[in-house]
Amino acid sequence: MLTTQQIDEVLAKKPENRYKYFIRTAAAQEEVWGLMDGEDGWLLLEDDEDDTDVFAVFPSAEFAEIFREKAGFEEFKVEALDLFEFLEWLDDFDKDKMKVAVFPTPDFQSAVMTPDRLRKDFQIEFDKEQE
Repeated sequence: MLTTQQIDEVLAKKPENRYKYFIRTAAAQEEVWGLMDGEDGWLLLEDDEDDTDVFAVFPSAEFAEIFREKAGFEEFKVEALDLFEFLEWLDDFDKDKMKVAVFPTPDFQSAVMTPDRLRKDFQIEFDKEQE
């Protein structure tokens, strides 16, 4: 459990640094977090640059909950997703031309990544853990 100060410090980081934090944390915990509603499934945001769907993921339930409350997604609930299942989903994201919004803040600042980049960065992190 993170303290309020730790949460504030992580949220204040630039998107690239939050991305690194996400990769390390998700690899260590072997799960990612997202927002899901009971009917339509997982929360998708939109990439302003090319109007593609973007799947939002978080490194912990705490950060997902902060986003849910402050960004106005009260109808959604915070759900865990097994990291290895998420990595399998990336193949479908590739086919559907979707990207991933890694660790968005309540003001929608995030690192928007391709599925391929996420796969490679998780593999690098897994290789580090083996050393």
